Amino acid sequence: GWSLREDDAVYYLLVPLKPRHGHTFHLELGTTGEMPARNSCVHVVLECTCTREWLVEDMLCFVHHPKEKLRKNQCPRHPGTLCTGHYLDLEKTTHWFQVLVKAAWVVLTRSRHCRLIVLPSRRSCKLQLMNASDSSTHLTEMIFGVQQDDSDTFLSIE
Repeated sequence: GWSLREDDAVYYLLVPLKPRHGHTFHLELGTTGEMPARNSCVHVVLECTCTREWLVEDMLCFVHHPKEKLRKNQCPRHPGTLCTGHYLDLEKTTHWFQVLVKAAWVVLTRSRHCRLIVLPSRRSCKLQLMNASDSSTHLTEMIFGVQQDDSDTFLSIE
């Protein structure tokens, strides 16, 4: 970010979200069908992975295996569902990401010299870093984005 005063600077960081294995993201298109809608939703679609099961023994197909079997074999570190219905829930994703940032910060060497505060936010991860030695403060906002088709373009989800 750019500001007249360095103290007021907010740094924006795009965090690309990738769907987990067996899922794809589809941005809903705007009314003209050309551009993603403002405040667009990300539709999460299950993919058939049956052909890949032969290559990887423990892989289950999200489309063709019973839900009970999928739940039973779920990775213990999996954050649970980040969806509401068939759509990516940005508030759940934000909360999950904030928890990960806090946990990662504790193990960083730099954390002894800077204090991290995760600011309240429902749709992005806002961080305030305070330097212990000179009392300077830096604000960073991490905005989530989704890749548009197979292009190098990422669209922010707000």
